[in-house]
Amino acid sequence: MNTLETSPFKGIIFDLDGTLADTKLDFAQMCIDSGLPVGTRILEHCDSLDEPQQIDAILRVVEKHEMEGANQASWIADAPEVLSLLNKASIPMAIVTRNMRKAAQLTIDKLSIPIEFLITREDCLPKPHPDGLLMVANQWKIPPSQLVYVGDFKFDMIAAKQAGMNACLLANDRNAPFHHMADKVIQSFRELLSYYDLKDD
Repeated sequence: MNTLETSPFKGIIFDLDGTLADTKLDFAQMCIDSGLPVGTRILEHCDSLDEPQQIDAILRVVEKHEMEGANQASWIADAPEVLSLLNKASIPMAIVTRNMRKAAQLTIDKLSIPIEFLITREDCLPKPHPDGLLMVANQWKIPPSQLVYVGDFKFDMIAAKQAGMNACLLANDRNAPFHHMADKVIQSFRELLSYYDLKDD
């Protein structure tokens, strides 16, 4: 049986940090090191600034944190096994992240994540804007409604909804307030296999 014909989703797009890889990024510390209030959306804040030197200084802090996170990245539990099964089933996969490309690619290379299609903030407006997700749908020539985006944060859920995709939240001990924003909440990465009636060997 062709799982792509029986599943409502013809492809899966993943967030990177906290979804495929644990990079232990501390966004609160990132704000503090940037001289901004904790909780500030740093990339969006930079877009609102007019002083190039100030923007560059903040982005250097962000990039330092992202590279440190990539260097210490480890797999999210069960993710490598699940990606292997999805690959064997020839299910299209992509990554859309707010990270810069250098850090994202380092994480992918370090863990040998078997996904080549990568969209970063250098390619489009960052999440929660749906640009990156729609770029993937256009490249695959698959309607957004037939794709699912898997993430761990509210920006992921917002982006998926705005793109017209199914929003799947990988639960952790910090994101319970975002459960209501998801079409599906999974407690384990292995639950993704149910989308395609796939089973572990």
